[in-house]
Amino acid sequence: MIAQIDPAPESRLVAAVRTLVFAAAAGAAVLDIALTAGWLGAVVGTVLAALAAGRLARSRVRLFVVWAGSLIASWLGILVAGWLVDGNAAAWIGPRVALEGADLVRYGVLGMGAVLVLRTTAVRYPVFAVGELIAVALALAGVTAAHRDGAINHPRWLSDWALSTGRDPQHLLLAFGAGTLVLLVLALLRERRGRGGRVLLHLGSAAVLAALLLLLFRVLGPPHPRGGGIGQGAKESEARVKGARNGGGERGAARGGDQLTQLEFQDDYSSKSQDSPVAVVILHDDYSPPLGYYYFRQTAFSQYNGRRLVARTRDDIDRDILTEFPTGRIAVPDAPEGGESRERTVVHTTVALLAEHARPFGLESPTEFVPRDSPDAGRFQRLYDVTSSSLALRYEDLLGRRSSRWTAGAAAAYTGLPDDPRYRELADRIVQTTLRPEHRNDPFAQAIAISSWLGKNGIYSTRSQHAGAGDPTADFLFGDRTGYCVHFSHAAAFLLRARGLPTRIAAGYVADEGRRGSGSTLLLRQKDAHAWAELYLDGFGWIIVDVAPERSLDPPDTPPDPDLQRMLGELARGDPRAGKLPPRPGSGLDLGRIGRWAALGLLGLLALLYAVKLWRLAVPSLAGTRHVHRVAYRAALDRLAELGWRRAPGETRERFAARLGAVAPALGELTREHIGRAFGSTLLAPPEEMLRLARTSTREARQAAPFWLRLLGALDPTSWLRTR
Repeated sequence: MIAQIDPAPESRLVAAVRTLVFAAAAGAAVLDIALTAGWLGAVVGTVLAALAAGRLARSRVRLFVVWAGSLIASWLGILVAGWLVDGNAAAWIGPRVALEGADLVRYGVLGMGAVLVLRTTAVRYPVFAVGELIAVALALAGVTAAHRDGAINHPRWLSDWALSTGRDPQHLLLAFGAGTLVLLVLALLRERRGRGGRVLLHLGSAAVLAALLLLLFRVLGPPHPRGGGIGQGAKESEARVKGARNGGGERGAARGGDQLTQLEFQDDYSSKSQDSPVAVVILHDDYSPPLGYYYFRQTAFSQYNGRRLVARTRDDIDRDILTEFPTGRIAVPDAPEGGESRERTVVHTTVALLAEHARPFGLESPTEFVPRDSPDAGRFQRLYDVTSSSLALRYEDLLGRRSSRWTAGAAAAYTGLPDDPRYRELADRIVQTTLRPEHRNDPFAQAIAISSWLGKNGIYSTRSQHAGAGDPTADFLFGDRTGYCVHFSHAAAFLLRARGLPTRIAAGYVADEGRRGSGSTLLLRQKDAHAWAELYLDGFGWIIVDVAPERSLDPPDTPPDPDLQRMLGELARGDPRAGKLPPRPGSGLDLGRIGRWAALGLLGLLALLYAVKLWRLAVPSLAGTRHVHRVAYRAALDRLAELGWRRAPGETRERFAARLGAVAPALGELTREHIGRAFGSTLLAPPEEMLRLARTSTREARQAAPFWLRLLGALDPTSWLRTR
């Protein structure tokens, strides 16, 4: 059973800090969902609730009454907000005022109710203080939740303002994280009165910790997207991209192991942070790929090792794959001949790596790599230009081409496959049943037939179960035919090799041409990593043969944020406009309106505090005989509190009066009359005498205080809150 404690009052400094924490959390929680009035209402409601919760927790009001009252008030606030919007109020006060008023009521009441519940519960049952911490953490984390996976354009109100002033939004988010750390530390403060020094120590420690965090990022640089795609040296990756043909099936890349030397067959892997951007590609030429997809080759797997295809160990194959980044201009060996022709076209691109890669990649059939200086070394790991000789023909124009240029050793490497007769039997059956006699010996026609057959008869799924088999490709191809791109690319390569055709598997990234939109930038994510088969044709080089499964068990892919793609492209170009973007209409807070609402709210709060203060001082003259002894005594204590004299925690009323005996002698008699009334004594002074004693004690105390203290006390609207 959770024990309830007798709550002791907190110091004013701790109460003020905790109120600030709750106000910051409330403002963050509604930042992106409320109008300016709603945001201000949440902050003000939270502040009022935080100030009142301490007194409420130390009162005799039962906790379930606080909970029930908060829930009822929240429900009524929602009803009133709905009435303002949906009822006749909008016709009376105008739609804009109705919307802002509805937000003000809705979020103000909800913020007030939530803080009352959290604070009173935590004060009475300290074990539930973790609930306050969780609520604050979730509210503050929600501000930057949209920034996850490298989306530096979110939250838009922050990124737009940062870029319009030439700042990096990532740096602001790091500062926000440090501030959040400070607030969470402050939310844990449980100091009592008399320990202000320890509170200041905690404040200083939190500030030092935040400063060390910012210094660490200053030295190490901002965080970069985690590796995960092929060629990033990570332990896991995955890709699911829309199929190029035959119904738009989905494809995926493997994860696990070193993806540069071998493609691992994996079972039942999950996607984690696969939306993270890993590179930005800027296309400098207007090139439309034949398949409608841009293929960025990074590595190739050509040699059969008894289980799968792996990277080359021979020097006479796959010479068009660079194994390290260029330090100067470098021509790619064995690349297709450059220059414009009917078959190929020259395409210039710039690749900016957001995540570290082990080797470069380029658009299909790169011919030259040139390193470039990064315009933002803190964001981009590397920059380099790529010149590619990309295919310009339609695929049907490739019919009639041959593959005959290889030496015996290279040909053996490109045609090696498992010693399983079923591969040849299936490949022959596909060719015989789907192609006309005049095309059955045509290399590219056979590739299209096998790729189409696999697309129609295969099922895409990242939940396949073939990794444990001795030959995972055979287990896939002659089993349920359910797998992802590693399975489909191996199956296509082995079936083509069974027909004696030189084939390999390439890996890198794939992006839909439609993602380019009206710009020239392509954003590549971890999930865009992919593997596909390639067939060699004389005079053309390596031709992409990608299987597009018509059926998929996985959810459809979502395209990257076009705004993020545009922004990263501008940063990669070093375009000064990337830091001078105009703020989006409605994308951020209206600071002017916030200021006006804040000023009105502050004036209203001050007016309320002064009204309560004056009422407490005036009510003794208006009170009846039954209450005058209590309110007169309270008014005298209010005046003493103005001057800095108030009862200490644990100090009785009699001791307090004795302590101020030299300052306000009349307070002793006033206290005795008040206590006598509280205990039911009938020998009491008349109401007029109580009023005289209250005025006398006040006059005596004011005479003992300097003028400046009396002036400050009179101007202080919160002095009555310190009365005990």
